[in-house]
Amino acid sequence: MEEIIKQNFQMREQLLQVMIDNDWSDMYLTVWSSPAIKIWWEIVKIDEWVDVLKPKDTLDFAKSLITEYQFEELSKKKNLDFSFGFSDRRFRCNISFQMWYYMIVLRLLANNIPNIDELWLTDIYKDVTKRGQWLILVTWPTGSWKTTTLSAMIDYINVNYNKHIITIEDPIEYVHKHKNSIIEQKEIGKDVLDYETALLWAMRQNPQVIFFWEMRSKSEMEMALTLSETWHLVFSTLHTRSAHQTISRIIDTFNWEDKIQIRLQLADSLVAVFSQRLLKLNNGTWVQLAKEILINNWAISNLIRENDLHQIPSIIQMWSREWMQLLETDIIELINSGVISKEEWYKYANNPKYIKESIN
Repeated sequence: MEEIIKQNFQMREQLLQVMIDNDWSDMYLTVWSSPAIKIWWEIVKIDEWVDVLKPKDTLDFAKSLITEYQFEELSKKKNLDFSFGFSDRRFRCNISFQMWYYMIVLRLLANNIPNIDELWLTDIYKDVTKRGQWLILVTWPTGSWKTTTLSAMIDYINVNYNKHIITIEDPIEYVHKHKNSIIEQKEIGKDVLDYETALLWAMRQNPQVIFFWEMRSKSEMEMALTLSETWHLVFSTLHTRSAHQTISRIIDTFNWEDKIQIRLQLADSLVAVFSQRLLKLNNGTWVQLAKEILINNWAISNLIRENDLHQIPSIIQMWSREWMQLLETDIIELINSGVISKEEWYKYANNPKYIKESIN
């Protein structure tokens, strides 16, 4: 195993430890500024005991985290995502460039994998894991607990079933232990070359459950659908705002002549879409998860086959007894209970008009 370029770098030791001691979620290191942290929703500079960072400081800090191979990759691609361990905790890190200088963003990961109940998710998140095959998606941009939610669902399978689970991640964030299942975690660049290669190899490794981070390309979407049709339960993510947009994004990725086939595959193989985001509470000291849930039943499946995707929100409303709900359901409840502001819900609602007509 390659060693870190710069060993025993005092600034790294101090800043990582202070993140752990204070349970700070994010830290930003960039030149001509003191290190900054995110406390709830605000960026705060810690300039009382740390000087303004110079170019050599950010370069040395980067070298204190990465190997020679990673340094070469960073120099070529100008961006590097990875995770690492320090003092029994795990961090996610992004190193990039700005104005020719290094910029480093650190995220302190949770010490343990939260379970589904601790995240205040509904029982449907457990129920869908009982499937022997098909496709489950968790969507929305970065910072909406997608990784945490998926890790909780994978952990639920790990605890309750006897499966062979393969995760393909970039980078690995939560480290799973073998419980009732066998779980293998593969990191892009370390254990496998890329997602497409990893998915091809996974088909030869006889897993029952496969999780890979984000369907970004046509080939990755094709592979996910193929795997879900061949007795694999597949988990993945997309950067989309709603269940309706998620399905549209997948179909629209393909050429016109392929769309009919993809709609048929998706109609048959999709289990659920969980679209979620974090809303800031009025007191500014915590966040609340709001979620949209689509469960693929005969009505949803028929809409996908017939390309009537615009009707999906109406069907979600009609089938609320089957655990389906629009994002607005959670938002309206939070508004009526007085815990989020109008400005907050208006930023994230897919249908502001529906909320205005429904709130007390």
